[in-house]
Amino acid sequence: MPGPAFWGWALRPVMPETRFSARRGNGFLLFSALMAASLAPHVGQAAPQAQNTPNTAPQHSQQPPAATTAALVSTLATQLAHARTVDEAHTLQAQLEALRASGLSPTTQLLVRRAEKDLTAEKPDDAVEDMGDALALQPDQAILWRSRAQMRLVAGALDGAVADLGQALQRDPTDAESWSLLSKVEEHRNDGAAALKAWNKATALNPMLDRSHKRQDSLRLKAFGQPS
Repeated sequence: MPGPAFWGWALRPVMPETRFSARRGNGFLLFSALMAASLAPHVGQAAPQAQNTPNTAPQHSQQPPAATTAALVSTLATQLAHARTVDEAHTLQAQLEALRASGLSPTTQLLVRRAEKDLTAEKPDDAVEDMGDALALQPDQAILWRSRAQMRLVAGALDGAVADLGQALQRDPTDAESWSLLSKVEEHRNDGAAALKAWNKATALNPMLDRSHKRQDSLRLKAFGQPS
């Protein structure tokens, strides 16, 4: 990806180098863009057989069953780990983001959008609070924990960001974006060894994140110093 984050590919305002630079560096993604452009087509392509399955239950939403989503995420994550080109990785990552966001309720989506507006207005503490409300509604959604971690990084609450990423990865250990964000947070905490370990996990899940190994080499230098 593009760097870690949440649900869209734009929103990169010009800002001075401040604590908000962490948001730009991680490529924070808009919820509305991905949901509008990616969710329906990618989920439909990933599970065409669902269209032929009789369903007598009331139709309250278009969300796929949780078990189906988990299986699709696992399949796409395996494909991403073997991606051979940047374009292939980008497409797979977009599909994964759509699936990971597919279980969010309309109320949760509204809270996420409000949090993003707070972040755009450079009110990261308010954004963190809004994401806390979203998590109170759906604490099982790993992507929400990752998103709040991103906002906590912007707010400078690094320990909280690490805790949130622990929750995210407990629920979705194959999420390269969460591992990549964890690497960034640990780097901000000046823990080079932890940052390198998280980055190695991220690149194992998405080899296109660091094809030149520049970031890996930089983190190894921070972790272990110049080789003698």
